Amino acid sequence: MGSPHKAAIRLGDGRTSSERLAAALHGAGCAPVVIVANEAHPYLGMGLCVVRDRRPGLGPLAGIEAALLALAPMPVCVVAGDMPKLGAEDIRRLLHAWDGRLAVAWTDRMQPLCAVVASNLVGEVSAALDRGEHGVYRLWERLGSVPVRFADSEAFTDLDTPEDLARCQ
Repeated sequence: MGSPHKAAIRLGDGRTSSERLAAALHGAGCAPVVIVANEAHPYLGMGLCVVRDRRPGLGPLAGIEAALLALAPMPVCVVAGDMPKLGAEDIRRLLHAWDGRLAVAWTDRMQPLCAVVASNLVGEVSAALDRGEHGVYRLWERLGSVPVRFADSEAFTDLDTPEDLARCQ
Protein backbone atom coordinates (compact mmCIF):
# COMPACT_ATOMS: atom_id res chain seq x y z
CA MET A 1 0.00 0.00 0.00
CA GLY A 2 3.04 2.28 0.26
CA SER A 3 3.03 5.30 2.54
CA PRO A 4 1.67 5.93 5.07
CA HIS A 5 2.12 2.56 6.77
CA LYS A 6 -1.19 0.75 6.32
CA ALA A 7 -1.50 0.42 10.10
CA ALA A 8 -1.81 4.21 10.28
CA ILE A 9 -4.51 4.62 7.63
CA ARG A 10 -7.75 5.89 9.12
CA LEU A 11 -10.90 4.19 7.84
CA GLY A 12 -14.37 5.66 7.42
CA ASP A 13 -15.14 5.59 11.15
CA GLY A 14 -11.87 7.36 12.04
CA ARG A 15 -10.22 4.22 13.42
CA THR A 16 -7.38 2.23 11.91
CA SER A 17 -7.77 -1.42 10.96
CA SER A 18 -5.67 -2.36 14.00
CA GLU A 19 -7.90 -0.32 16.31
CA ARG A 20 -11.03 -1.98 14.89
CA LEU A 21 -9.51 -5.43 15.33
CA ALA A 22 -8.34 -4.70 18.88
CA ALA A 23 -11.90 -3.64 19.75
CA ALA A 24 -13.31 -6.80 18.15
CA LEU A 25 -10.84 -9.01 20.05
CA HIS A 26 -11.67 -7.28 23.33
CA GLY A 27 -15.38 -7.60 22.53
CA ALA A 28 -14.93 -11.34 22.01
CA GLY A 29 -13.27 -11.66 25.42
CA CYS A 30 -9.66 -11.97 24.26
CA ALA A 31 -7.13 -10.57 26.71
CA PRO A 32 -4.48 -9.47 26.53
CA VAL A 33 -4.56 -8.15 23.00
CA VAL A 34 -1.06 -7.75 21.61
CA ILE A 35 0.26 -6.67 18.26
CA VAL A 36 3.17 -8.51 16.68
CA ALA A 37 5.08 -6.42 14.16
CA ASN A 38 8.45 -5.82 12.55
CA GLU A 39 8.10 -2.15 13.44
CA ALA A 40 6.55 -1.00 16.71
CA HIS A 41 6.17 2.71 15.97
CA PRO A 42 2.93 2.60 13.92
CA TYR A 43 1.15 1.01 16.89
CA LEU A 44 2.58 2.85 19.88
CA GLY A 45 -0.42 5.16 20.35
CA MET A 46 -2.90 2.30 20.72
CA GLY A 47 -2.20 1.49 24.35
CA LEU A 48 -1.50 -2.17 23.52
CA CYS A 49 1.59 -4.25 24.04
CA VAL A 50 3.65 -4.52 20.86
CA VAL A 51 5.75 -7.68 20.50
CA ARG A 52 8.59 -7.44 18.00
CA ASP A 53 9.05 -10.26 15.51
CA ARG A 54 11.87 -12.57 16.58
CA ARG A 55 12.56 -13.30 12.91
CA PRO A 56 11.85 -9.99 11.14
CA GLY A 57 10.92 -10.16 7.50
CA LEU A 58 9.84 -13.82 7.48
CA GLY A 59 6.15 -13.05 7.29
CA PRO A 60 3.06 -14.02 9.25
CA LEU A 61 4.30 -17.41 10.46
CA ALA A 62 7.20 -15.68 12.23
CA GLY A 63 4.70 -13.30 13.81
CA ILE A 64 2.63 -16.25 15.02
CA GLU A 65 5.77 -17.77 16.55
CA ALA A 66 6.48 -14.50 18.39
CA ALA A 67 2.91 -14.35 19.70
CA LEU A 68 2.93 -17.96 20.88
CA LEU A 69 6.22 -17.43 22.71
CA ALA A 70 5.10 -14.13 24.25
CA LEU A 71 1.72 -15.38 25.45
CA ALA A 72 2.49 -18.96 26.51
CA PRO A 73 0.88 -20.88 28.06
CA MET A 74 -2.27 -19.13 26.80
CA PRO A 75 -3.74 -20.00 23.41
CA VAL A 76 -3.45 -17.28 20.80
CA CYS A 77 -6.22 -15.91 18.63
CA VAL A 78 -4.36 -14.99 15.44
CA VAL A 79 -5.88 -12.22 13.34
CA ALA A 80 -4.18 -10.47 10.42
CA GLY A 81 -3.91 -6.77 11.14
CA ASP A 82 -5.53 -5.73 7.88
CA MET A 83 -8.95 -7.37 8.15
CA PRO A 84 -10.98 -4.42 9.47
CA LYS A 85 -14.39 -6.02 8.84
CA LEU A 86 -13.77 -8.94 11.20
CA GLY A 87 -16.07 -8.52 14.19
CA ALA A 88 -16.34 -9.77 17.74
CA GLU A 89 -19.04 -12.28 16.79
CA ASP A 90 -16.78 -13.79 14.11
CA ILE A 91 -13.99 -14.16 16.65
CA ARG A 92 -16.37 -15.67 19.24
CA ARG A 93 -17.43 -18.33 16.68
CA LEU A 94 -13.80 -19.24 16.17
CA LEU A 95 -13.11 -19.39 19.90
CA HIS A 96 -16.15 -21.58 20.56
CA ALA A 97 -15.10 -24.05 17.87
CA TRP A 98 -11.52 -24.33 19.14
CA ASP A 99 -10.68 -27.92 20.10
CA GLY A 100 -7.75 -27.10 22.40
CA ARG A 101 -5.26 -27.34 19.54
CA LEU A 102 -6.04 -25.44 16.31
CA ALA A 103 -9.17 -23.92 14.79
CA VAL A 104 -9.08 -21.99 11.51
CA ALA A 105 -11.68 -19.87 9.73
CA TRP A 106 -12.89 -21.12 6.34
CA THR A 107 -14.98 -19.42 3.67
CA ASP A 108 -14.62 -20.86 0.18
CA ARG A 109 -11.01 -21.48 1.28
CA MET A 110 -8.93 -21.54 4.43
CA GLN A 111 -8.33 -18.15 6.05
CA PRO A 112 -5.03 -19.09 7.73
CA LEU A 113 -4.54 -15.73 9.42
CA CYS A 114 -7.75 -16.07 11.39
CA ALA A 115 -7.17 -18.92 13.80
CA VAL A 116 -6.96 -19.99 17.42
CA VAL A 117 -3.68 -21.74 18.14
CA ALA A 118 -2.59 -23.65 21.25
CA SER A 119 0.69 -22.34 22.64
CA ASN A 120 2.13 -25.85 22.68
CA LEU A 121 2.19 -25.75 18.86
CA VAL A 122 5.06 -23.25 19.00
CA GLY A 123 7.56 -26.09 18.47
CA GLU A 124 5.86 -27.02 15.18
CA VAL A 125 5.79 -23.38 14.09
CA SER A 126 9.47 -22.86 15.00
CA ALA A 127 10.51 -26.08 13.27
CA ALA A 128 8.74 -25.04 10.07
CA LEU A 129 10.53 -21.68 10.13
CA ASP A 130 13.85 -23.40 10.84
CA ARG A 131 13.29 -25.51 7.70
CA GLY A 132 12.66 -22.38 5.65
CA GLU A 133 8.91 -22.96 5.42
CA HIS A 134 6.98 -19.73 5.78
CA GLY A 135 3.50 -20.78 4.65
CA VAL A 136 0.86 -20.65 7.37
CA TYR A 137 -1.70 -22.39 5.16
CA ARG A 138 0.51 -25.43 4.57
CA LEU A 139 1.43 -25.74 8.23
CA TRP A 140 -2.18 -25.55 9.43
CA GLU A 141 -3.12 -28.09 6.77
CA ARG A 142 -0.35 -30.44 7.90
CA LEU A 143 -1.21 -30.05 11.60
CA GLY A 144 -4.88 -30.73 11.00
CA SER A 145 -7.18 -27.97 12.12
CA VAL A 146 -10.82 -27.68 13.04
CA PRO A 147 -12.40 -25.80 10.13
CA VAL A 148 -14.79 -23.08 11.27
CA ARG A 149 -17.14 -22.35 8.37
CA PHE A 150 -18.21 -18.81 7.52
CA ALA A 151 -20.76 -18.35 4.73
CA ASP A 152 -19.78 -14.73 4.13
CA SER A 153 -16.19 -13.98 3.17
CA GLU A 154 -16.66 -10.21 3.58
CA ALA A 155 -15.29 -10.25 7.14
CA PHE A 156 -11.99 -11.63 5.83
CA THR A 157 -11.41 -8.90 3.24
CA ASP A 158 -7.91 -7.55 3.72
CA LEU A 159 -6.33 -4.24 2.80
CA ASP A 160 -3.60 -4.98 0.30
CA THR A 161 -4.30 -2.38 -2.39
CA PRO A 162 -5.76 1.13 -2.64
CA GLU A 163 -8.81 -0.50 -4.26
CA ASP A 164 -9.31 -2.71 -1.18
CA LEU A 165 -9.14 0.39 0.99
CA ALA A 166 -11.70 2.21 -1.16
CA ARG A 167 -14.09 -0.77 -0.88
CA CYS A 168 -13.65 -0.85 2.89
CA GLN A 169 -14.31 2.86 3.29
